[in-house]
Amino acid sequence: MNRSAFTARSSRRLVIAAAATALLLGPLAACSSAAPEAEGDGDDPVTGATIAIAGPQSGDPYYVQVACGAQAAGAELGMKVGELQAPQNQNQAQLTTIVQNVLTSAPDALIYTPADPVAGGIPVQTARADGVTVIDVDAQLDDEELYDSFIASNHYEGAKEITKYLADLIGGEGQIAAIGSLATNPITQARIKGFEDALEEYPDIEVVSISYPEIAADIIQANAASTLVKYPDLKAIYTTNYLNSTGAAVALRNADVVGDVKMVSWDAGAANVELLQEGVLQATVAQQPYAMGELAIEQIAKQLRGEELSKTVDAPVEILTSDDVDTPEGEALWYKTECN
Repeated sequence: MNRSAFTARSSRRLVIAAAATALLLGPLAACSSAAPEAEGDGDDPVTGATIAIAGPQSGDPYYVQVACGAQAAGAELGMKVGELQAPQNQNQAQLTTIVQNVLTSAPDALIYTPADPVAGGIPVQTARADGVTVIDVDAQLDDEELYDSFIASNHYEGAKEITKYLADLIGGEGQIAAIGSLATNPITQARIKGFEDALEEYPDIEVVSISYPEIAADIIQANAASTLVKYPDLKAIYTTNYLNSTGAAVALRNADVVGDVKMVSWDAGAANVELLQEGVLQATVAQQPYAMGELAIEQIAKQLRGEELSKTVDAPVEILTSDDVDTPEGEALWYKTECN
């Protein structure tokens, strides 16, 4: 981003691992599954390699962008990268069937996001037995022996960064509430832990509530509304995903405290982008799924060439604010439903 266009506060940029970033092939470049293939070296095992992609939900812009990044990066290396294969809802049983079908074509590698950390390992066992390189993206399988490399955002560090932004936004004092989902989910746990640890630097901020409502719009809204009533001096809300920010936004509007009670969240899909544009949401952690797809291809290329690859790769994240959401640089962070 052109950082000079933003305030010092909104210009915070978090790139978790410089080594990972060095692998990127241009994280904000346009993506296209129809990009021309590089001629490559006929002796390079990467040239002509076939890559399959399977994820938990079709049409989800986040996973679409993972595929876009992989397709563009793969084309540069002369690989043949397939389209995203996924069920319509995050159903691991359906995803397992999809992966099993994909593996019948004997791809050289599989870029895979499971819907369940345990059951999601079942179809991968076949891939491993057949010598298929497996790159786990975003959602980690419980058994690390089932994948060659895991690529994801550092949710803990991202949470710390967005929380510091929020704390500064309210002047380093006052009451804050957090709304999470699925308390046993490791991603949620990391995002809440980062939130709590960041606030240790702000002794004048009081965390009055950390709740985990059921993932349903009306329940999340009711949870946020109850918090606003119970704590009339509340200055800010931290949410761990767009579903929570969407529900909390309704409560903020109904209580007529939009802008008075600040809110931050995670992800830059359509719902959070709209909330940023309306000033209901002040900032969100924009993960970079496109970059994750690129990094997956980099790891696959290393494996095929017999080079050492990283077991874990942290993908970069960036803070997207209501001030920069509609700039060209900000728009580049939106999760889009198709490759450019």
